[in-house]
Amino acid sequence: MTQADLPINPLRGCDNSLWDASDAEYLKSRKVIGLTKREHFAGLAMQGILANSDPQIASAPFENIAIEAVKLSDLLLKELLK
Repeated sequence: MTQADLPINPLRGCDNSLWDASDAEYLKSRKVIGLTKREHFAGLAMQGILANSDPQIASAPFENIAIEAVKLSDLLLKELLK
């Protein structure tokens, strides 16, 4: 499981005990619901791109915007690992 695959709001079990880095094996062995960090960051990047008032950017094909949002997400995750 990579950093990008970790959940953005991890909870452990019904008691809502918080996840921490030592629980990586727990996450590997369980299904975790919700967005991954990569998905969350890509959504935020896409939101920022679409909020741009430049008509050239706003009229770009949605596929290109989605690709750029994922690229930005991956760059952020890479930088956070440093």
